[in-house]
Amino acid sequence: MVNKIHFGKRIAALRRTKGLSQVELAEKLGVTSQAVSKWECGNAVPDIDLLLDLSHLYHVTINKMLEDVDLLYELTESQTGSSDIAYFVSEEDPNLEWANEIIHGGWIRRNWEHAQYENFYRDAVGKQIALCDGVILEIGAGPGGGFMPYVLKANPDAVIIISDLSPTVVREWKSFLDRTLASPNLYYSAFDFCNMPFKDNCIDIISDGGGIGNCIGEKTNALKEAYRVLKPGGKLITSTGFVNKETLASLPSETQKILLNKRPDIFEDLYEDTVLAGFSKIDSVISGSWYTDNDDSEIADLARSLGINLKFTSYTRYCMKE
Repeated sequence: MVNKIHFGKRIAALRRTKGLSQVELAEKLGVTSQAVSKWECGNAVPDIDLLLDLSHLYHVTINKMLEDVDLLYELTESQTGSSDIAYFVSEEDPNLEWANEIIHGGWIRRNWEHAQYENFYRDAVGKQIALCDGVILEIGAGPGGGFMPYVLKANPDAVIIISDLSPTVVREWKSFLDRTLASPNLYYSAFDFCNMPFKDNCIDIISDGGGIGNCIGEKTNALKEAYRVLKPGGKLITSTGFVNKETLASLPSETQKILLNKRPDIFEDLYEDTVLAGFSKIDSVISGSWYTDNDDSEIADLARSLGINLKFTSYTRYCMKE
């Protein structure tokens, strides 16, 4: 059965790619602009002759216009099932209290709305990612969505796999974006990105708005997996933060010991690990700083318990697989 809404979204995106207005397309096809509007709004599907005309104009098959693509099956050979979410972890969150906070606290909607306001840094990165003419994998999206909301702000037609280790996060994003965008180009999967389910050399861009920095497993494994699944010429665009050596040295010695024992990861900038993962062309851009007093993360709670306000240096790293 044809999903008329998805069909309309697809042909509207194809029209925009051609640089045509609805009126200009209508003139080419010999129909009214109202007819084109009905197709693109999902209220009607053109007859076979017009579908053929659209197929020739856009250089795509009729099937490609009409049918939803099971991209996740193509890339993983695993079925998504009736939920349209590919699960490679348990469908139940281990931390139910946190999962319920996401659901009942409206985190997804609030973070999406916040992303619609101007954010010079994230908007700029989102636009760069959106330039990708291929598959974008957002890893560790979290309740904030990583860079995904900013990519979709720049290009609502972008093809994105939205993923997280938390199945609740993935389900909540799907539920919200199905209502908000109804895009046929958004796919959803719950998996551990230290052990990605994707085939080698199949992803065009991996977008990481903080997932690797908050990785549950070994960050080096996440970087190696990113390198493996990227196509040659593909990019990992990753953003995170770390506490530099000068900040560490300025802390009381006992506080240093506690932090190095409990959270040694916050002092890692991961550049060497990125090189060891295989990336040979790496550009790092310092994007600012943030303080734990203004955050509600686990490390922020630890810092407050120690009576300190830790400064993190934030950066975005552009890593190419040659």
